[in-house]
Amino acid sequence: MPRNAETTRTQLIRAAERLLAERGVDAVSLREINREADQRNATALQYHFQDRPGLIRAILRKHEAGIDARRTNLLDEIEAGGSRSLHRFAFALVLPEAEKLSDRDGGRAYLRIVAQLVNSSQPPVDPIEEVYASESLKRWRDLVQPEMSPVAVYPLHSRFTALRIMFVELARRAEMTRRKDDRLFASHLVDMIAAILGAPISGETERLLGERTGR
Repeated sequence: MPRNAETTRTQLIRAAERLLAERGVDAVSLREINREADQRNATALQYHFQDRPGLIRAILRKHEAGIDARRTNLLDEIEAGGSRSLHRFAFALVLPEAEKLSDRDGGRAYLRIVAQLVNSSQPPVDPIEEVYASESLKRWRDLVQPEMSPVAVYPLHSRFTALRIMFVELARRAEMTRRKDDRLFASHLVDMIAAILGAPISGETERLLGERTGR
């Protein structure tokens, strides 16, 4: 890609990160993003990304590559060490995402955008296909499953619930004033995610699941 084209693409992504995070993934026009990126060519965004979903995918992929590599390393450590506690798996899930809180190149905006996608009933980009389909998350899901109750894995889908809550909490933190240190927040979030993954299934839940299966 020519240097000028690469610079334009970077400017568009950074402008989109700011606006979409602050105002919502559906509330900002492509024209506004072009203007925020100081692009005189009205078709610059369409040229580089085609449409809104293409732009959002570019934002996600900008951040997911590093997150994927970081989580892969943490999973390697778990497998090499032999200890496969739910807390360690929660740590491998949360930490690579939580580190985006200190990433000044759009990290906090990324967290807010992902949470919007996760909570939307009709997101412009499917977060399951884009965020949850990363190689490290596929591997994480496979590795954590044997440590969980079969009912929690399916039909309760506790892994998906843990992911969703993680992104909601990270986005809430990202909306706040930047802190000097996010370690306590991240550690508490790891504890919460571990608790979700290992939450016991009550007799009432078992009964209701049985009624649904029997229909």
